[in-house]
Amino acid sequence: MTRAVILLGAGASIDYKAPSTSRITDEIEQYVLGDEWMKYTGGDRAYATIKEGLENYLNKPASPNFEQIYHCAHELIFTSPPTDGSVDEFRPILSPFISNASGLTENAVRTLCDRIVKVIYKRFSASCDAPGASLAPLAAFLAKVRSEHVTRIYTTNYDDFVLQAVPDLYTGFDPRLSSEPKRFELERFWTQEDANSVFHLHGSVHLGFPHPIPHGGDIGELYWFDERSEALRHCEFHGSSFLRTAVITGLEKLSRLQQRPMSHYYVALARDIMQADIIYVIGSGLTDLHLNTWLKEARSKSRAAPIVIVDLWKRPFLEHTMYDLGRKELKLLHTLRVNARGPFGGTRIGSGWTLSLDGTAAIWDKGFTQFLEAPDELDDILRRLKP
Repeated sequence: MTRAVILLGAGASIDYKAPSTSRITDEIEQYVLGDEWMKYTGGDRAYATIKEGLENYLNKPASPNFEQIYHCAHELIFTSPPTDGSVDEFRPILSPFISNASGLTENAVRTLCDRIVKVIYKRFSASCDAPGASLAPLAAFLAKVRSEHVTRIYTTNYDDFVLQAVPDLYTGFDPRLSSEPKRFELERFWTQEDANSVFHLHGSVHLGFPHPIPHGGDIGELYWFDERSEALRHCEFHGSSFLRTAVITGLEKLSRLQQRPMSHYYVALARDIMQADIIYVIGSGLTDLHLNTWLKEARSKSRAAPIVIVDLWKRPFLEHTMYDLGRKELKLLHTLRVNARGPFGGTRIGSGWTLSLDGTAAIWDKGFTQFLEAPDELDDILRRLKP
């Protein structure tokens, strides 16, 4: 049976009322600046100092987003001198050559990192309790793909909208409902390469750190909780000099993908995307370099898998790209090898599709919701795509 890989980004969840980057940034700021514990630890001043520094440094006039602020706070932790007895493997190697001019303490930036992640987790978990749109069209789309392909879904989102729409997808954990935390199926995972699956590359609102640690578990190991409320209660891990979280954020994610189960998901992504017969990229800003690497490799093969891009542009794609290409459009052209740009670099088809000049890529420019509402147009474009 042929294979499909579906890569979901933030744009695939916005219509279900998952918070946008700007909104979650505003909510984090309100919480951090108004929380008494943040004031006590200096986390509020750390946030304000980092934000002001970025506003004065970045070229774009818009306020820094939470990932940029988190990244700075996370990196500032490692400018502090190592504790007595620290082994060389864990010493911040640039410490002898750089100094922290922020005036912020390690405790302040560490607490800030903890609270940013907690707000993210809590906010996305709450959005899953009441999706802002019907999940039936999503379920219908995935049912169609599954009827034709082994379907491997990889999402960078923390929410569980896909699982709500299609509950029987394999996640790497025992599918049987349980009130107990479930350990990643280390050996079984690698026997399920033909299972229709969804894997949360950057963490999930179902992941947490159970305490006490279940028998056989490791310190700081992530487990799956079927109940989101239970996962939220266990979303933080303390007692280590390293930051361990159930969701991965910031500008540099690859090193943090080394924890289980994300490390296994990422390796499986590489295999699946290189074996895919068709690739869907939905709602992705194409900002994660570790994902772009494998998209580029898959599209560089002599017989590249056709690719379907679903996103939202304010104007039809060929019109939008007539003069200037933004960062995302440049990634489409050079990384994903999507040979389409305006005004004549592709063919307009139907109400929202553009077919690339070589026929191996198609772009839908009216957003995910309208994509789901136009299955007949998808059928037409799939017939036109070249394998």
